[in-house]
Amino acid sequence: MGKKRVESSWDGSDRWYSGLVGEKGHYYHQSVILPSVLRLLDLKENHSLLDLGCGSGVLERHLPSRMEYVGVDCSKGLLDQAKKQTKRGQFILADATKTLSIEKKDFDRACFILSFQNMEHGKGALESAARHLKNDSRLLLVLNHPCFRIPRQSGWGIDEEMKIQYRRLNGYMSGMKIPIQTNPGKGVQSSTTYSFHQPLSIYLHWLREAGFSVIDMEEWCSDKKSEGGRAKMEDRARREFPLFLAILACPSKTKILP
Repeated sequence: MGKKRVESSWDGSDRWYSGLVGEKGHYYHQSVILPSVLRLLDLKENHSLLDLGCGSGVLERHLPSRMEYVGVDCSKGLLDQAKKQTKRGQFILADATKTLSIEKKDFDRACFILSFQNMEHGKGALESAARHLKNDSRLLLVLNHPCFRIPRQSGWGIDEEMKIQYRRLNGYMSGMKIPIQTNPGKGVQSSTTYSFHQPLSIYLHWLREAGFSVIDMEEWCSDKKSEGGRAKMEDRARREFPLFLAILACPSKTKILP
């Protein structure tokens, strides 16, 4: 019998996604996400980094040249794209939510950069990361903000009387498995991936149960500017409703420095 096909595999969307992201990342990668990721991880050339859900390897191409890097992803297609664009680092085909066949147990840093919400068993992914981190390490999660950006459950609205743009949520506290069509509007057959929503409290519970303590949290807004008659309200809404949430944690045994 052949191997069972993973329902949420990105293999049918690897070329589309790699084209969307490119070698250096999409707009928000370059303007908001990656500069903040590098700052929070405080990476040094002698550090080692485990990138869980690495996709096409965008983060690796922004790291110090001598860093030890291991990227893990369950999509062979995305890893093939990563290897084409990356001349160093190690890429491993594996499910990050399960036990990894990686001998190294003392990485200095680990991260999930916009990948954690594509993993159905998030708690298992955090436990997997914990098995490969040293005591004085750091773990960074970057999420599409779970309070404001829930696929198919959130969107913009305009209150004409108050002249404001507001954010509407149809659901939040319930866990959700949300199908996402890739290759939208391209006139080709789409593939289906999944986004898994949980309220923020669940992420914090999972971190604690996996042996982590949260040491910092940041919310990142869009830096884009609108034009036209509604520019003022749209720009204000961007400042008030962040796109991304970053959670920085460490193993609970780590002494937290001031």
